[in-house]
Amino acid sequence: MATITISPLLVDEDSESTSEMVQLQILVKEEDWVNLFDQIEVWRSRDTLNGPYEELTSEGWRRARIPKTAEDRPATPVTGPLVMVSGKTLQVKVNEQLDILVVISGTDPLTYAAVAALVVSQGGGKLDSYVDGKGVLVVETTEPGTGAILRIVESEAAPILGLPISEPDSLAYGRDARISLKRGTEEYLFTDIRGASTYWYKTRFRNRLSQAVSEFSQPFSVGQALGISRANIVCGQLDLVGLDGRPLSYREVSVYGGYLGELVENRLVAGPAQTKLTDANGHVEFLLVRGLGVTVAIGGTSIVRDIVTPTDPAVSIFGLLDASVSPTDDVFVVQRPDIIYAERRSL
Repeated sequence: MATITISPLLVDEDSESTSEMVQLQILVKEEDWVNLFDQIEVWRSRDTLNGPYEELTSEGWRRARIPKTAEDRPATPVTGPLVMVSGKTLQVKVNEQLDILVVISGTDPLTYAAVAALVVSQGGGKLDSYVDGKGVLVVETTEPGTGAILRIVESEAAPILGLPISEPDSLAYGRDARISLKRGTEEYLFTDIRGASTYWYKTRFRNRLSQAVSEFSQPFSVGQALGISRANIVCGQLDLVGLDGRPLSYREVSVYGGYLGELVENRLVAGPAQTKLTDANGHVEFLLVRGLGVTVAIGGTSIVRDIVTPTDPAVSIFGLLDASVSPTDDVFVVQRPDIIYAERRSL
């Protein structure tokens, strides 16, 4: 469901940041979401394929916030509890580059609201702070989106104020707005400004009114940057089911080069075969260079099929067994019974 490319993010040479700009090219079929969902969520794992994952999107653009579960700013200001914190310091790091030291002054005991005002006044325009409706002290960046990072550093005042000082709770990222789905559009772009080539990403659909969500797509890692432009890459997909209609999960599917010596953008296409397992829904997909002859083989069956990947730039997703990608000498013909399909209710 997603194709991922990566490009470097320009940062200051003296910066300790190792982040990269990761651009996701999300390819979807209209039949998978129409009349069911109207948004795309993007999730990221900074650890492994298995997570934990955090959503990079939300209903609207959001700042990096700690605590992450805190409520939005209440319409009526809340003072919060009294604490003995005068003379202590709170250390915060913004975007992993800017260290901000908040010196808490005043006569004890101080309210959370008084501390929040000090955070704002000493934050250099980079921090906002308030007390939410549950009396929790909230610190957040003034910048929204995936480019915003907030870290609470171990300091005297943090535990007194109920702020976490150990990961993952002490580190928060901003969020972009969820992607709105549009009829007739198969390709959507999403940029994770603070990504990395070691991160994993996955997506799912959401209905903004009912809050219903689909199952997640397969996780994707960024890995190496593409050697040719994204315009010359197309996504081939396949969905397998058994005779009982149930998905054929974790079935091996391979794609390997049928022709040798092809040059694309002055680069020789000579990579090894790609072999993947279908996911729990029997779905698998491959990134392929446009206009190449390749062979598709489905493990556990006698199906071995030669195809030619689409060259039409308007086609970003295609079925690996579609008749449109079959050369004239293809001996394997996909049988398509004339069945009236019921409306699809889930992915």
